[in-house]
Amino acid sequence: MKLEMHTHTAEGSPCARILAREVVKAYSQTDYDGIVITNHFDNDLLMDFGSTDRERMERYLLGYDTAYEAGRECGLTVILGIEIRLEPYAEDFLIYGADREFLFAHPNLCFLTQQELYELCHENGALLYQAHPFRPPCSPQNPAYLDGVEFNQRPNGNNHNDLLEKWICDHPDLKRVSGSDFHVMDNLGFGGIILEQQVKDSGELADYLKHHKPHLIIEGKESS
Repeated sequence: MKLEMHTHTAEGSPCARILAREVVKAYSQTDYDGIVITNHFDNDLLMDFGSTDRERMERYLLGYDTAYEAGRECGLTVILGIEIRLEPYAEDFLIYGADREFLFAHPNLCFLTQQELYELCHENGALLYQAHPFRPPCSPQNPAYLDGVEFNQRPNGNNHNDLLEKWICDHPDLKRVSGSDFHVMDNLGFGGIILEQQVKDSGELADYLKHHKPHLIIEGKESS
């Protein structure tokens, strides 16, 4: 299974330019089998999404819900993920394995510490990865409270994956994923992972990542 691990839609991420149905249509015309919708989850954004926690979570999920329905229509697997920014830091983290119930139960995730978020993810069967750890102004965070890191493949993203490769050598227990960080069509198909079996939802994806080492797609090509 070829799976894009870092995808944004215009409904949920203001910095994205492509609506969810168009994102799904674009990936359905490639050799990808599925995408993970990882719209931005940060306090400033959520405050614009409604006046109550439930309104904010429903609005946050609009991009995923729309993509999921479009995926059902065309046969592309669409999985829920989260790209979260904790207050008051500049660091971004990717959560794999969280479902809708997790979000409605924990609408204030942004105000947790990295350790608290990591522990909460594990209590709920989810995993925590740091997104693009060397993209300025980001910097690698405490590896004791990370499951893994992302080798971000966004073209011209200033990701410094060479520095990440050196850093992760000192932390061999950390898992690796790759993602295109899709915001515009020019980002299509640069990253993702190859799985040896199909997964259909966030829980199955997290379970696979816990027990297997996927092949990474680097600059559009499968790594050795």
